[in-house]
Amino acid sequence: MTLTAPRPALIAAPLENAVIAVTGTGRGFGHSIARALGLAGAIVMAVDSDPEAASGTAAELERLGIQSIPIKGDCSVQLEVSNVFNKILEIYGSITGLVHVADGVSATPFKRLMESEFSEMLSSNAMSSYLMMQALQKRAPNAWATLILPPENGQQPQTRALRSYLSGLVGGLSEMGLRCNALVPSRSAGGLEYDARLGESALTLALPAARGITGQTIGVTLSPLPDMKKSIPREFLE
Repeated sequence: MTLTAPRPALIAAPLENAVIAVTGTGRGFGHSIARALGLAGAIVMAVDSDPEAASGTAAELERLGIQSIPIKGDCSVQLEVSNVFNKILEIYGSITGLVHVADGVSATPFKRLMESEFSEMLSSNAMSSYLMMQALQKRAPNAWATLILPPENGQQPQTRALRSYLSGLVGGLSEMGLRCNALVPSRSAGGLEYDARLGESALTLALPAARGITGQTIGVTLSPLPDMKKSIPREFLE
């Protein structure tokens, strides 16, 4: 499936008044997606486990004319997930959609993978997705959800296994009636300039016209990152 984002000049504020929570907004894909949704008119709930990062992103969005509220929340902890939803519902009374970034990747060769590293991956990716999707289904059953999966270039068995689990979760939730999809970026986050296509894809899934799309895991090819070695003087590489 190929997603094509609308041209801003043709559609003014297509997400106006939509209340959308985006996790991991302090950095990487979460930051890029929050910006894209906000520029399309959404009210962005900037969720991050680091309160300063959440506040920084919310302040940046406000400077762009985007209504945004920072929320401190570790999505792998049930109490904090409950607090995130409580705060959003207390302020706005409803949630239109959720973009949960679960893109943690491990490059450690499987035979050298430590139990602690794998447990951290399970917590940041699988546990957080389970808790966020369960809370959404209970507290806002009419909302939609988009999961951002570990990038396609992460090919170690542990990363592939988590990607498959999350894709299966999306399919199962869709069959249960939750409009839920997954986006798989081609690589890890590289910054606003290089990750725009993922923000556009998340925006497309957030539009009312996309309400019929559900249960899909969609690959998103991102712009290649520059080769930093080329900007380093040759004498420093020798």
